[in-house]
Amino acid sequence: MTNLDIKDKKLLYEMDLNARLGTSKLGKLIGLSQESTHYRLNRLKEKKVIFHNITLINFSKLGYTGYGVYARFNSIDKKSKKETIDYLIKNPNIYWVAEFGGKFDLAFAIMAKNIQEFNFFYSEITTELNEFLKDFTVSIRVELTQFPRNYLLQNKKNDKSPKFGKIEKLYILDETEEEILKVLSKNARIPVLEISEKIKKPASTISEKIKKLEKESIIQGYSSEIYCQEYEYESYQLFLNTQNLTKKNKEQLYLYCQNNPNIIFLIETVGKWNFEIIYEVKNQKQLQELIIEIRTRFQNIITNLETIVLFNHYVKYNQYPL
Repeated sequence: MTNLDIKDKKLLYEMDLNARLGTSKLGKLIGLSQESTHYRLNRLKEKKVIFHNITLINFSKLGYTGYGVYARFNSIDKKSKKETIDYLIKNPNIYWVAEFGGKFDLAFAIMAKNIQEFNFFYSEITTELNEFLKDFTVSIRVELTQFPRNYLLQNKKNDKSPKFGKIEKLYILDETEEEILKVLSKNARIPVLEISEKIKKPASTISEKIKKLEKESIIQGYSSEIYCQEYEYESYQLFLNTQNLTKKNKEQLYLYCQNNPNIIFLIETVGKWNFEIIYEVKNQKQLQELIIEIRTRFQNIITNLETIVLFNHYVKYNQYPL
């Protein structure tokens, strides 16, 4: 496990908010020199606290919807388990893969333009993995909000919350924009000059296109894959069934999640449950306290709540895997 001091926490916090910041700017924000910031950043990567730096792409504005699929393993050995996960990671239509413990062992999310396309991908994947996975449950992702890890700095509050879903107007990418997203989705910190070299376009064009994609909310931000388990935190996913979900009640639930420093994702879904919430907490005792709190606060709308441990949220997380 990695012991984080206050400078590490500040660095993680800022990388969570904007992983594209240079080390000079990061250093100014956390009170360190550029050299010290670079050293700490590399150390956090070596310790596997930070794994990748990701671009948050609102693929719903490009005409896609996310479909979460939860499943359990059949009785398989380590080799078969690895082959199953490798298959899901390499599939170009899957943008998220995670490992769980409890009711589900594994989850993945498929990106599709419509229900017919999803059904084709889903049938293909489940048929291929039928020997290894069972008890599939589908959850259509209506809207996902990613909250900052405010628990890292208890006295600091940031309301920057990228959202994905519920889009009225679609955006049509041109060829250059597609190439930029392919590169940026794999590494949010890649310099403009390197992108220019990769896709053979002028750096000035790249900069203009990135600014436009940000302005149009295609690029919602830049963040880091942070493994809380590496600094002695635990991750859990809650599945909520609700009733009487008026606009006011939904807004109150959103505000509650936004103001809770331990909630990093709120996902509104259609399917077996209505919401998925991801917590990062110190231990099960803290989780239980938070569950009692949310049950009490929203007893008029929550009809059922299930919790499972989330071992690895970032087995694969690429919002432009196409």
